[in-house]
Order: sequence, then structure tokens, then C-alpha cells
Amino acid sequence: MGKIQVLPEIIANKIAAGEVVERPASVVKELIENALDAGARSLEITVEHGGKSLIRVADDGAGMDPQDAELAFQRHATSKIFTAEDLEAIASYGFRGEALASISAVSRTTMTTRARGRASGVEVKVEGGHKTSVREAPCREGTIIEVRDLFFNTPARRKFMKGDSTELGHIVDAVAHIALAMPDAGFMLKSGGRTLLDLVPGQDLRARAAMIYGDEQAGHFIEFRGEGHHAKVWGVTGKPFMAKSNRTGQVLLVNRRLIKSQSLSYALHGGYHGALMHGQYPVAVVFIEVDPAKVDVNVHPTKQEVRISNEPEVRSLLSQAVAQALQQSGDLAPTLKIKKDAAEPLDPLPRRTPFPDSGERPLAKTDYRQETFMTAEPVVRTADPGIFQVPEREAVSAPAGIAIRDQFRVTKILGQIHHTFIVAETEDGLIMVDQHAAHERIMFETLLKEMRSGGAQKQGLLVEDVLTLHPRQLEVFRAAQPLLEKMGFEAEEFGENTVVVRAYPAVLQDEAPAEVLRHFLEEKEDEKTKTRLEDYEEEIAALFACKRKSVKAHDALAPEKLKSLIVRLAVCDNPFHCPHGRPTFFKQTFSDLERQFKRK
Repeated sequence: MGKIQVLPEIIANKIAAGEVVERPASVVKELIENALDAGARSLEITVEHGGKSLIRVADDGAGMDPQDAELAFQRHATSKIFTAEDLEAIASYGFRGEALASISAVSRTTMTTRARGRASGVEVKVEGGHKTSVREAPCREGTIIEVRDLFFNTPARRKFMKGDSTELGHIVDAVAHIALAMPDAGFMLKSGGRTLLDLVPGQDLRARAAMIYGDEQAGHFIEFRGEGHHAKVWGVTGKPFMAKSNRTGQVLLVNRRLIKSQSLSYALHGGYHGALMHGQYPVAVVFIEVDPAKVDVNVHPTKQEVRISNEPEVRSLLSQAVAQALQQSGDLAPTLKIKKDAAEPLDPLPRRTPFPDSGERPLAKTDYRQETFMTAEPVVRTADPGIFQVPEREAVSAPAGIAIRDQFRVTKILGQIHHTFIVAETEDGLIMVDQHAAHERIMFETLLKEMRSGGAQKQGLLVEDVLTLHPRQLEVFRAAQPLLEKMGFEAEEFGENTVVVRAYPAVLQDEAPAEVLRHFLEEKEDEKTKTRLEDYEEEIAALFACKRKSVKAHDALAPEKLKSLIVRLAVCDNPFHCPHGRPTFFKQTFSDLERQFKRK
């Protein structure tokens, strides 16, 4: 007898189950997709013990006659494709014919179904891959599938499942994500006698997102749309302050099929272009529509990975659409959150650090930067030495001819908090500005404009500075050299693994330019740069904006400089974030303050 044998179907089905059925949520996803393929527009999902003991999916789809109901449990039995050519343009969720065979191989499964127009239905029971009974059964039109005791016959798989609450969380995510893809269908999810989701059919995307994410979060979503030659993208994406530390908040849909794609996720991130900190990921629901013939969904058993033949176009289209939507939204500033239940007594107020002319010794360092800023209008001192304000008739404003954003309609600058944050009154509330992040944004845009205009000023060194670099650092230098020259550096290779610096940007006059250059090369070599920017121009400008002697936290600033910071920030192209993606300011409306103090 030969060594090679054909596996029995029951073993083949268990192997397939290991690929298709990862956890209870996988079963829920497969059954919902089958129901949607059958034309269902109302689905009720019930689970117990995180789906371990029961998963029940009832739908109002087309249903099946007795013959099809029995065939549905055989491996590779499908109603979705008939010829090899059908694989070239798959428009349905399922097509492999593995879901029911795999699920029933590792559970006790009962399917009750009735085709439209038939007088009665049929019930089929399968236990561990063995068909145990087939009988006529009274039921409504549509299909009900119950999956009990998942992995009862594969204890090794069962013990790897997580706790009930964890598995239930994955199920909620699976249902919610599919519901976002199909807002015209209704979904109800129940567990332990509780209704976890009740999503009515016929909603638009924003209404469906509000029911899943909540009205408050959905109110911060921004709609985007883009259309190319061979693709369309649309959806909603969250403002930067909604970002998460992982990609779980991203729902990517290609032709309404839920997928996972690191490259498309990166394209989504690219649309934020410096508005997110390193390690943060946007929250978004992304629809991508392409010709099915250009999508290969037959890549992975779970069908969550696909190949798109024109993916570069799709990535570019997605990044541009998101970037444009964020830019046009105009207001990306986060709202200052105050805990409603904060009832603990306040600590005694610390003694306020006075200004230099008050005659008192300051409690913290008062390194007043003498850097040249925009000319600031006079600021009136109040009786309290720690507070100063702009006269009522002289609201903070930008120079003539320069537009200023609504968020910066500042009427009074109230001062600093711990020499780190600037507090200012606006026409409709207040803003709190991070002085270091704000100055980084100002200097970043200043340096970037100088580089791109070719008008950067440079200063020659009396004594040339020589850097010794590692070979990898030298490669980084070679790649960045043209842009370093545009910024104002005169630096070139000199001997083996050395670079000579002859001139540097005039804006770095208070720095050790060679050390700033070395720091950039070291960070870039080790990929430690904290920016999420796409080119050397922005990375260099961001690094220098941070490393030069800019305004830092805990710097005591004169009133004129505080005002100048706000004015200059207000006219930035992106005043909402520093180059690393940190917010530059928070806002609070007067109405929000009234609610916090129970005045309305």
C-alpha cells in the first residue's frame, strides 16, 4: 500500500475548520455573510457564553428547499460560482463552499430553512461533521442556523478560546463592522437576555455610525469622497483626537467586503499627513469600489485578505480624499474634557510666579526668550500681577490681509498655567494652547516655506566642522543632501566616512549645527524619527523646529510673546497639530462651560 492517501472528508473538514473558524466571531461572520448573499435584509443574532455554547443567526433571506439544505453542508458546495470564469469577478461574500462544512465539523449544528413559496421547511442536523437527521419542519421563510458547543470535538482548539466577555467583544465588533458595510439591512444582536445592538434597516452611513459609535463620537466624523479612473472611495473618518493606539477602529471595505490591509491602512494614515502622533491610528469607515475583475478575493480561507490590481491608484485616491476632507473641515481642534463627577475638594492654589517687573523673586525659571516675533499690540496689565489682558477694543488679530481662523477669535489672553499652557478667552469660550507644540508648528511651517521657496538664509562657519559618520548614516546624508542644501546647509563628503560642514541655516544661529545634523542622521538611520511624514523636507523641518532653541514647556513668557505665539499660530496652514501630531490647543465653548457648572 502506498504512503499517499486521500483524507476522509471528516478530517478534511476539520482541517478546513482550523482555517475558517478561528473563534466564535468567525462563525458569526460566515453565517451573516451567507444570509446577506441569500438576500436577507433583517438578521437576528443570538449568542450565549461568548458564542461558545450557542450561536444562532435567523434571517429573512431566500431560504432553501430540502435538496439544497442537505447539499449545503458538503464541502465545496456553493450556489455562488459555476465555472472557472466566475472566479474572475466574484461579487458575493461567500463562494468557497467551506463555511457550513467547516463549522458543522467542529460543532453541533442545526439548520431550519424554508424557501420562498414553499408550504413547509426542512430541518437538518449535523454533529461533528456527521449528518444525524433530516426532517420536514414548520418554519417561516428564510433560514435559522444554530451552532452549539463550538469545538466540542477538538478540545485543543477549545482551550485556546478566551473568556466569555472577550469572545463576545469580538462578536460585537464583527456584527458592527458588517452592519456598517450594509446600512440598508437591519441587525439585532442579543446575549444573555440583553440586546447589545439594534440597528434598524434603511439607514445612511452617518446614522448607522451614530448608532454604533454613539452620537458624540459620530459627531466628530468627517465625510470624504474621491473618484478616479478605475476606483471610487468614500466613507467617514474621525478627527485626529479620536485616534487609537491600534487599528481596531478602522473598517476597510472593498466592494462592501470587510478586509484587512496594512497598505490601505497606511494610505488612510497618509491622509492625516502629520496630524497624528507616532503610533496613533485614525478611526474610519472606508468604502472602496473597484471592478470585481480587478480584485482577487481568493487569497485566504477567511476572505479577509484581497489583492487589488490597481492598488497604487486606490491608495493615492484614498490619501488625497481624506486629506482634502480634513483640510476642508476647518475645525480639527479637540474639545477640553472636564469630568462631570469631579467632586473632590481643590488643593490650595500655589503661589503664582510673578512677572520680572513685580519686584518679587520668581518661583520657577523665567528665561524670557528675546527672539524676534511679529509686532504685538500693547497689552494692559491688571491689578493681579499674574493676569494680563488685551483691551476689549483690541482683540488679538492677524496682520492685515491674512485670514485668521474662527477658533482664534481671541478677546483676552489670560496668562500661563505652570509656564506651559497659554489660556485665552475667545468670542464663544476659551482655548488652552500648548506653547511648545504651538511654537514647533510655527517654526516648522516657517522652515518648510523657506526650503520650498529656495530663499533660506545661511551663515558661514569660521572654522569648518567635520562629522565622522557610519556607512548607513552616510547613505542617509546622501539621500538628504539636496534638501539640506535648500534649507541652507553647505555640507559635502570629505574623505572616507566623513562630512565637512561649511555653512548652516541662519535660523540655527543659536545651535551647534553639526550636532543637529548628526542627530537627524542618527534618528533617520534608526528610523526613530517621530514624524509620520512622507518626505525628507518635512522630516528635516520638523526635527530642526523641535531641536532649535524654541519655546519649551516651563518657559516663562512675556505677555507680548504669548500674544505673538497665538497670532502666528492662528495664521498657520495647520494650526491644530505640531509636526509630530500632538494637538497644539484645546477649546471649550461658553455653552459647554455653562453646562459643566449646571447653569443650563
